[in-house]
Amino acid sequence: MRNTLKYLLLATFLIISIGLIGQEKKSSLLSYSLSYIQPTLISSQGEFEYVPIYLNVEANVHYKPFDFISFTTGIGYNRNGESIFFSHSSFTLEQSNYQELFVSGIRLPLQINFHFTKEPMKTDSYLKAVYTNGFTFHKNIQYENDVATGTRHASFYDPSIGIGIGSIFLKNKPVGIILEGLIEKYLRYDSFNEATWYSIKIGVII
Repeated sequence: MRNTLKYLLLATFLIISIGLIGQEKKSSLLSYSLSYIQPTLISSQGEFEYVPIYLNVEANVHYKPFDFISFTTGIGYNRNGESIFFSHSSFTLEQSNYQELFVSGIRLPLQINFHFTKEPMKTDSYLKAVYTNGFTFHKNIQYENDVATGTRHASFYDPSIGIGIGSIFLKNKPVGIILEGLIEKYLRYDSFNEATWYSIKIGVII
């Protein structure tokens, strides 16, 4: 898993480098953004559930070599709060056993954007399609009478595909605002197949 992540990070760096080398000398071809992402889960029964992710940010590079098409890539990071699970022998007077689970993740999106306007002055709106290489990391700590007795680590590859719409506001200013909405499906064969993710991304772009 570490080797896979290393190669994907290298590929992302190469994509950005090629774009920098091959671009014309126009500042409008290349831009950078830092965003916060608010996710919501839609279950297979149609119920909406807010997902308590304490930290969910993404840093992106946007490259627009064509009038109506641009590309986005970068890296994202999310971290959940801890979840506490009690064992069958918990709540007894003699012993209290429980576990803490910490979940974090890294995302490497590969996104293509289809712009509505050739040369927008103030607002640049677009449709987007994205394939995301996602990596989820679990840290499980076992406790007995409030004393840590062991730690287990696990990692998973969680790719996803999604479509959405976005806009860049104040495009003619040195610092603009980026706002995107995304509907996303994970490609793993477990319970993620039964749910759809909807997220709102808001950030600044220079």
